[in-house]
Amino acid sequence: MVLLWGAGPVVTKLITVSPLIGAMLRFGLSIPLLFGIVGARGGTVSSEVFARAALPGIAFGINLMFVFAAVQEVTVAVLAVSVALQPPLLLLVAGPLFNERPSIRQVLWTLVGVAATAGVILGAGKELRASALGIALSLAALCTFTVYFALTRLARSQTNVDPVEWMAAINVWSFAATVPPALLLVAPSAWGDIGVSDWLWLLVLAFLTGVAGHVLMSWVHGYIEAARSSLYLLGMNITAVGLAWPVHGEEVTAIQALAGLVVLFAVANVIRSPKARPT
Repeated sequence: MVLLWGAGPVVTKLITVSPLIGAMLRFGLSIPLLFGIVGARGGTVSSEVFARAALPGIAFGINLMFVFAAVQEVTVAVLAVSVALQPPLLLLVAGPLFNERPSIRQVLWTLVGVAATAGVILGAGKELRASALGIALSLAALCTFTVYFALTRLARSQTNVDPVEWMAAINVWSFAATVPPALLLVAPSAWGDIGVSDWLWLLVLAFLTGVAGHVLMSWVHGYIEAARSSLYLLGMNITAVGLAWPVHGEEVTAIQALAGLVVLFAVANVIRSPKARPT
């Protein structure tokens, strides 16, 4: 799951179409596969699941539009900082939202992991490229993804919803959220700029990261506290930065490699820590 999500920003940066078109097509490609899997298993997506998926689905759709736009303005390492800020945000809301009280050990190792992730990003040195717009888009992606992440965890903790059915409903709402901006704000000529390579990478993004990665995370939400599962995603930054070197030429420095080891050590210690106590 971490490997699949870590590859997401790297693959997204290979797609050259308008961010609004890219986000819409990514969800449009995922929907038939998800509903095909649901049907093959003899299941169906109930109206209740559709209703519960509305807000997180819309948040996820908006998030991906921000991600597509951000990777055109910043390096993958800069975008990764938004994910690094998510665990402390989840720690703040875990108590009131999920009835979870993280342990002191978990809080301390979370802070160590976030600090080390900052080292992975800032250690890029001269390879750290960003614009003010790119940073704003990355922070917007952080906020919308946190809403999606938290609401998905909330739904999975309160009901026994099937993760594939949940993601099928999520993708429908996400697709619906991306259609109006793509149709109203994108110039008609931009629709003709979609090349063969764009379709290839959109398929990779939709099926591997979008379907496999998010279905796995939806399943994990039913068994692991939100603050803990969010910290696991710090490992995604290591994958993203590591893949960005051979794919996009964003070189990994010695400082980044050392900080990456600290991130993995922090995640390992959180995995070993006791489960959060109910509040």
